[in-house]
Amino acid sequence: MLTYKNTSEIEPLESILGQKRAIDAMEIGLKIDNPAYNIYLAGESGTGKTTYAIKALKKYASQKSAHKDWCYVYNFEHPREPSVIGLEKGLGKVFKKDIEKLIETLLDELKDTFESEDFEIGKNQLIDDYEIQKDALLKKIKKYGEEKGFKLKNSKVGMVFIPIKSEDKDDDDSYEDSEEFYKVKRELENMAIQVVYKIRDVEDAAKEALLELEEEVAKFVIDPYIQSLTEKYEEYDKVKIYLNNMKKNILEYVYLFYMDEDELKDKYDKDHFLKYKVNLFVDNDSDKNNSTAPIIVEMNPNPSNLFGKAEYDYYNGNVKTDFTKLIPGAVHKANGGYLVLYVDQLLRYGLSWDILKRTIQSRKISVDTQTSIKPESIPIDMKVILIGNNYTYNLLYNYDPDFNKYFKIFVDFDDEMDKNECNEEGIARFIALQCNRNNLKHFTYNAVKEVIKLSTKITGDNYKLSTQFNKILEIVVEGDAYATIRGVEYVDKEDIKKAIDERRKRLSRIESKIDESLEKGFTLMETQGRRVGVINGLSVLNMGEYSFGRPSRITVTTSPGSKGIVNIEREVNMSGPIHNKGVLILGGYISENFAQEFPLSINAYICFEQNYGGVDGDSATGAEVYALISSISKIPLKQNIAATGSMNQKGEIQVVGGIVEKVEGFYSTCKRKGLTGNQGVIIPRNNSRNLVLSDEVNEAIENGEFKIYEIDRIEEALEILTDMKFEQIKKITTEKLREFSNIQNKIKE
Repeated sequence: MLTYKNTSEIEPLESILGQKRAIDAMEIGLKIDNPAYNIYLAGESGTGKTTYAIKALKKYASQKSAHKDWCYVYNFEHPREPSVIGLEKGLGKVFKKDIEKLIETLLDELKDTFESEDFEIGKNQLIDDYEIQKDALLKKIKKYGEEKGFKLKNSKVGMVFIPIKSEDKDDDDSYEDSEEFYKVKRELENMAIQVVYKIRDVEDAAKEALLELEEEVAKFVIDPYIQSLTEKYEEYDKVKIYLNNMKKNILEYVYLFYMDEDELKDKYDKDHFLKYKVNLFVDNDSDKNNSTAPIIVEMNPNPSNLFGKAEYDYYNGNVKTDFTKLIPGAVHKANGGYLVLYVDQLLRYGLSWDILKRTIQSRKISVDTQTSIKPESIPIDMKVILIGNNYTYNLLYNYDPDFNKYFKIFVDFDDEMDKNECNEEGIARFIALQCNRNNLKHFTYNAVKEVIKLSTKITGDNYKLSTQFNKILEIVVEGDAYATIRGVEYVDKEDIKKAIDERRKRLSRIESKIDESLEKGFTLMETQGRRVGVINGLSVLNMGEYSFGRPSRITVTTSPGSKGIVNIEREVNMSGPIHNKGVLILGGYISENFAQEFPLSINAYICFEQNYGGVDGDSATGAEVYALISSISKIPLKQNIAATGSMNQKGEIQVVGGIVEKVEGFYSTCKRKGLTGNQGVIIPRNNSRNLVLSDEVNEAIENGEFKIYEIDRIEEALEILTDMKFEQIKKITTEKLREFSNIQNKIKE
């Protein structure tokens, strides 16, 4: 390790430690620009995978700048299908302000223009021309009617002609009844109908002329502004189309621009001007460093958070929405960059997972509004990084046929690294980094060495260091707290030991209860003497983040019979499949080594005494076969030696897990019942590198107070447990099994 007095003298660690394979995989995954090469990042919690992923993404994000701003606007051609416009990052906000300013300006200038004297004069001129033509038509028919003796009069039903009575004629009544009278009247009525139609034509022409005048005047006001914006956004065809369609719509509804506000509310849709708004859907200018591609970490990936949604208004029980109420999701925000998701959270929402895969495949995304509006899809260009564990990766790989299509890069973070000078220095530098970052006291050289010992213990391998830096950081923080309590400047070795011991105490309630049961004799356990068919096996109990080992008393009874080896735990459904397999292996070993000349005829019952929580695993098969042979041969086994180790049918001892907890657990039991100097544990020889024991146990071993017996085969363990040669044990056991076979044969006869 580096030579230093405390960690303030060394350079803090800024890189990821012990993950070269994972780093190489991540690098190639980020370099491949292909929509199928998304990344699944796996590893145990606390290995730094998320921290590294964000750091790596920031590096590559700084090299990308193709992300855009996205705006939803009103579709004047298809109102139920809002259009989307992509703009250079930072330009979306400008475009939104430009359109807002345009509408505000037009509202003011059009109102002023249509209320101006010049417009009123032009408008009145058109109306006067209409009135002149109308009067001319009415005068003409009126004059003609008078010439024919009829007077034109307006009534509720329109224009009617009534005869003009002459005072100097007495035959008026007879004239009104004459055929000529009716002929003239019909002629005048037909002429009146024609005049009415002509007046309507004149009115229509006048209205058309007024509209043309309004449009001409409006164009005069609008065109310069539209033209200016068209030139400003010359590179964006969709903006030019939008501005052109907006202009047509404004001209069509130009009267709304100069109408009084109260009148507008009373007679027209109050949301008419909503169509001229811009929904700045994704604004990449909101981030100060907008030259960097977005990195979005979505912690709650439900469909709305991932793929956006539409907000709603309620009017008299009816749901209403529009393009201005469209809200982006994480996918929209990550467009052009990177989307980071935690797979355990993602798979809580099956719909999110399905839509995500479709999005990756189609490379486009819209907003599901669940209403009548259908927003235009946005093209998607992003890389998805899923963070999870190996178990979930295997499930997805094996049971989801689409998974491997879209997540071709597997980044596997290891939970351990080689124990060498480079990595030990890395841990020291990691501590220096955390002290600086979290304002902690710096660590002395000896304190760092103690943390490294803890790191090795976490792995359970003397040649490895843990990469679960969250566990290391916890001890670093707690060590600082105890150094503060002592009032010293630096964290020292005793503070780390204190932190480790206190953490163990906080989590060891169940362990203490079991120890109390042993001391009071409630749990039967012997650590001295010899017993036939009884042995102390070793097991590990897991209590969340804390695990500890304790001996388990295994007993075996045998007699002549044909049932074979009976696993009592299995019979009552308290045994797992791996333990069941282990018990069956015993029969294979016994048959091959002790029953080659006669049929194996035995009833053997194996039981874990005082076991109320079930049992699984095969690490007790070695202990079980020792007790089985002891029961058959009646050769007693030492109770001061516990045994652990998995076995195969050939009698070879295989490595087991939790070896540290098992050894320390039996040592703790012997200590409570009284150390005699001849107590110890039989373990597989290949587990020797895993003996990262506590200082107390190591000291007891060095002083000869506790022993570790390393073996490769069953025969070695039997000799240790009985002080007899295996050939002698085998002879006695074989003869006993022969007796069992003879008895069984007599019973059959």
